[in-house]
Amino acid sequence: MDIRAILANLAPIVTVLVWILVAYLVLLWAASVLWTYRDIHSRSEDVAVQVLAVALALVLPFGGIVLHLILRPRQTLAQRYERSLEEEYLRRDLEDTFVCPHCQRAIEPDFILCPHCQTALRRRCTACDRVIDLTWSTCPYCGDDGSGSLLRPNYRQRAETEHMQLYEP
Repeated sequence: MDIRAILANLAPIVTVLVWILVAYLVLLWAASVLWTYRDIHSRSEDVAVQVLAVALALVLPFGGIVLHLILRPRQTLAQRYERSLEEEYLRRDLEDTFVCPHCQRAIEPDFILCPHCQTALRRRCTACDRVIDLTWSTCPYCGDDGSGSLLRPNYRQRAETEHMQLYEP
């Protein structure tokens, strides 16, 4: 066998392999342009930035992808939205120190009822008419336990006598 005959037989095979390699590279380039479009579309709403990124990948077949990876925004629009929701929730959590235990909405510290869901938050003392917590069995201001009898009558009597002594001539 002659070397020329072997080369003649290999030439069509090499030509086909070169065409397959070229087709593969063209498909890879087209896929990189499509990937760049999808990636920049998920990261920016600015049309000019999207066109610039796709043009970069189109004009510079494989170097454009590397430049796009360097220049693209770090976060996708969905990640940015989730982060803004987290920040808003944390800010709201810091600002709203008083929330309804039932509906978790902001309330004022002196509310008796939640204005949103009408859940009872506090009650008024029957003796002194001050707002007290629902869990308290006695009023910390006047000592009334709700039964009509005072737990500390000495305190109330002492307060009344002091009050009367202040106004006596």
